[in-house]
Amino acid sequence: MTVDVYNFDDTAHRVTVSTPKVGGGWTVRADRGQNQPCLRVPAGGRAGVNFPIVAGSSVPRRIDRRLAFRATADDHAEVPATVALIHRG
Repeated sequence: MTVDVYNFDDTAHRVTVSTPKVGGGWTVRADRGQNQPCLRVPAGGRAGVNFPIVAGSSVPRRIDRRLAFRATADDHAEVPATVALIHRG
C-alpha cells in the first residue's frame, strides 16, 4: 500500500508517516524496514511511502482489518489521518 502525503503549503515540509502495530497476525512496515519513515514533501506537491502488508499464516481467510496511518509534520501542523480496510481473500 502506498500512502501519499500532500502539501498544500507554499513551503516544503518533512513529514513522518507511521502506523500503530496492527497485530492479529498482520505485519505492516515501511519499505526498507523503517518504522517511521521521514519524507520531504515539496511545496504544492506530494510524496509517497510504500507499506508492504503481510498476512501471516494464522490470519484466517476472508477477514478484514482496519489500518490507520498517522503523519506528523516538521512544524507540528495537523496532518489528517488515513484509514484503510485491508482484506485477506
